[in-house]
This record gives sequence, C-alpha cells and structure tokens, in this order.
Amino acid sequence: MTRILRTFRFLVIFVILGLTTGCWDRNEMDDLALVMASGIDLTDDGQLEITLQIALPTGIPSAVQSGGKSKKSVIVISASGKNSSEVTGKLQQQLSRAIYFGHRGVIIFGEQFARQGINRVVDTFTRFPESRTNSYVLTTYEGTAKEILNTPYQLELIPGIGINKIQSSKLSFPVKIDEFLNALSSQDRSPVTAAIRVIHKGTDKETFTIDRAAVYHRNQLSGYLSSDELKLLRWWTGGGHHLRFTVQVEPENEQYGGTVGVELLQGGMKMHLVIKNDLPEVKVTLHATVRAIDNDSKLDLSKVNHMKRVETLLSKQIQSEAESMVTHVQKVFQSDILGIGENVHIEYPYAWKKMKDEWLDIFPEVPVTVDARIKIERTGKTHSPAHKEKTD
Repeated sequence: MTRILRTFRFLVIFVILGLTTGCWDRNEMDDLALVMASGIDLTDDGQLEITLQIALPTGIPSAVQSGGKSKKSVIVISASGKNSSEVTGKLQQQLSRAIYFGHRGVIIFGEQFARQGINRVVDTFTRFPESRTNSYVLTTYEGTAKEILNTPYQLELIPGIGINKIQSSKLSFPVKIDEFLNALSSQDRSPVTAAIRVIHKGTDKETFTIDRAAVYHRNQLSGYLSSDELKLLRWWTGGGHHLRFTVQVEPENEQYGGTVGVELLQGGMKMHLVIKNDLPEVKVTLHATVRAIDNDSKLDLSKVNHMKRVETLLSKQIQSEAESMVTHVQKVFQSDILGIGENVHIEYPYAWKKMKDEWLDIFPEVPVTVDARIKIERTGKTHSPAHKEKTD
C-alpha cells in the first residue's frame, strides 16, 4: 500500500510540474517592435530626445538574404521628454507593438548630449532587463544620433546591422556598452568610443563612416581624435589589424611621389612602468612587422640598405605621431584612455591607493616616452618599383 501511495504522489507531482512549465510571460514576435539601434540627443530646450530604429518584418534579413534594395526595412521614430522612461512611454504611444530592446546592437550618443553629460541615461542601460550589455556604443561627430539613424546604408537592409557589423570587425574601434560603463565608473581608465558621422550629405551616395574616436572626461565628451590618431590608439589598445601607414622616403618630384605604403601584419604594445618620487614614469614600445603594399619611389626594397632606410624612417614617423597623440590626450583631453592608470593599479597597487583619487589631475603630468620598432617582413611579388626602367 505504501508503495502504491508513493507512486501516486510521484505521478501527481510530475503532472503538476508539467502543467507549470512553459513561458508564462512570453511575447509573440508579432507583438514586438524590435529595436535594432537607438540614439540619444539633446533638444534646444534641454530635454532628452530618443530615436529608435525599428525593424519591419519584411526587412529582417534571413540566412539567404543580405544587402540590396527591397521594400522598406525599418521605421525610425523619435520623441522627447524629461527622462528616458517618459520618452519611452511617448515612443510606445506611436506603435501598435511593444517596444523590445533585446535585439538592439547599437547605441549612439549625439554630440551635444554627450558634451552636456550622459548621466541622465546611464541608469537605464544597467537597470532595464532587456538591455544587452554587448551592444556597441558610438558618439556622433558633427551631427546628431537622429541624423545617423535616418541615414541609409546600401550593404545591409537594416542600417543598424551595418553599424553593428562594422564595429564587430577587426577594422574598426569597437567599444561595448558594458566596457564603456566600466570605464565610466572606474578611477584608472577614462571612457572612449568610436565616432560616427554622415558623409556625402545631400547626395544619392549619402551614408555614414566611423573614422574618429570620441574621448570622454569623466561623464562628458571632451573631444575627438583624428583618423590618424585613431589608428595609433587602435594599435596601442591591441587592435592594430590591417593598419596602414605611408612614409615619405624621398623628396617628391615629377616622376615619383617618394612614398612607401605599408600594412601591419602583427603589432603590439609593451608598457614599462616605474614609480619615482611617488609618481609613475612610463616607457611604451610599439612594435610591428609590416608588408610593403605600394612603392612610389626609386628605392629597390630587395636591397637591404633601402629596406633599412624605410624601416628607420617609418619607425621615426610612427614614434613622432604616437608622441603627438599622447600629448594631445594628456594635455588637451586630460583623460586616461591609454590605460596607464590601469597598469599602475595592477603593477603598483600600494602606490595606486595614494594617487587614485587624484589620478585625472596627475595623469597630464606623467612623463611618457614612446619608442617604435618596425620591421618589413614582406615586399610583395616585386621588390623594385614596377615603373622603374630595367637595365641589362
């Protein structure tokens, strides 16, 4: 009898568990407005303006579908208000489906909003359950987030996916929202994002490009690094894949530009720190092997002395440009996007305890020297310039 009772109880429990499983709070796809990208701007009267790029069902790419023109793939809506919850409520009133941020891969801060300070929306990214921590964050350059989200992109049906793919490649400067927020809340590193802007504005070729970096001082946008400085920052932070540099090796004349172009094959950065008089001194070495990709000079790169000359000139140029970038970051932005404080924190934790509260005041005065060491490993199919006359 006892055995039968135990079996009966087990069956009852099993049935109850079966009835209580399932997605009790599920939402059907047909009931959701899938946000692919969002942007935050500041209105003239100081309110938040949030823009959402929402995928239409006909615009969501399938496994066999890629870029190209077809039916309208997205809608872009905007609303403004005092805070993000108020604005989201106004945006929801424009839609027949529930706003869903679970697919959002891109967050864009408008330049004016970022300069004013981003604290007004930071809490939303950490508190809202649907927010993805691996969404890429960018800052606009000479424009608004709303403008970017209304800009077409030819290679993808949904422009937000295009931005996401650019950032997820090795050819850009990707910063995810969790990395940005960690830097924002830490004392040993300052936030930085890629900067996006519209090009060919007002033409049928209008699109966007990501070719600068936006530097933050605490929670406010401080300024931008140029395209050349961004290349060095990518190298400095370990993202030097396929970087290209051009060096002047001879004076320009009527026949030759006198330049040699190279592409990084492997690059890295080593930072050496010492503490003197309670303050850090930093020596950085940028090292790389490169391949020659064009030669607009009379130099024959198959000759050792010519190759050494290019390596020396290239090393000096990169060293000079890197020193200029460091000075720009230290003296103008006063923001440690270079990770120097982070390395002090790791290598000298007791010294860091004494300086961490004043690090952003100390950082601009930290001596930083840069050494570049470049080696040409490949010269392509030809060694001498293809346009050089052959001699018997």
